[in-house]
Amino acid sequence: MNLRQIETFRAVMLSGGISDAARLLKVTQPGVSRTVKHLETQLGFRLFQRLKGRLIPTHEARLLFDQVQAVYQGVQGIDDFAQSLRNGSHATLRVACSPSLGLEVVPQALATWWARAPSSRFALEILPSPALIDALVSGQSDIGLCAAEVEHPMLRSVRLGHMDMVCMAPQHLSLGGKRHVCPADVAELPFIAFDAQTHQGQQVRAAFDAAGVPFAPLATVRFARTACSLVAAGLGVAFVDPLTAHHVHGAHHLHPIRPAIRIPVLALTSLTRPVSSLVDSFVADASRQLKAALAAATPLTSAATGRQRGSGR
Repeated sequence: MNLRQIETFRAVMLSGGISDAARLLKVTQPGVSRTVKHLETQLGFRLFQRLKGRLIPTHEARLLFDQVQAVYQGVQGIDDFAQSLRNGSHATLRVACSPSLGLEVVPQALATWWARAPSSRFALEILPSPALIDALVSGQSDIGLCAAEVEHPMLRSVRLGHMDMVCMAPQHLSLGGKRHVCPADVAELPFIAFDAQTHQGQQVRAAFDAAGVPFAPLATVRFARTACSLVAAGLGVAFVDPLTAHHVHGAHHLHPIRPAIRIPVLALTSLTRPVSSLVDSFVADASRQLKAALAAATPLTSAATGRQRGSGR
């Protein structure tokens, strides 16, 4: 049976007659009759019997029709699945991101993305840069949003923007109401630094070296959230990203740093796999959320404190 024969047979079974089948298929009645007769000859058994001007399906026709319906349902399922691939409703988006981006940017971007495809699913992992890169290269994640400079031969990157680090200081370690802070301003204060293996740690150390300021931190940490918690506890000052600092409650000051210490924000995908429309739409949402979050988080003066930011929300 070819496709035309299958369509004609199904139309006759559904409509119950040659003329109705012809209208359904938008063809002539003789054309339908010829197709049915040719199909019966080809199959070697009768499909219909005439009774009072109606076509009555034979037992064989009914069994054949069950199979035809199963095929049509399968075709409809394929069409529906193709539609779902277009709108993302059958897909799972696997996202990995840096801790600072996982506080607000990525959750808000996922909320916007999911609203367009509420039948879709997603997985989110908060990872340090080395683990994030491994997840992308190994195929465990579809997209990575990273707050660090990354160059890897198996990854493509798109720069979404950047964050300028800020100086976070507890109230009792006042920086004299300075509008901007430089490494020399914190040289005599207990300083909380990032581990030397991290991108932020290398940038901060480079800023101290460029300023000719001795670098002798009180403590080292791996994550900005830890540094902010230590500052909030009154242990010292730290240079951190503004997104993380913005989410820490307590009495502390935030100061812009000059010269600026800039952290790039990158969208990373694997070069070994094509980028899906699902990923593209999420990256666009993340880019918009990053701009909005930075506009809300970046301090304008040294008067910006955790308590004041909390009252503004």
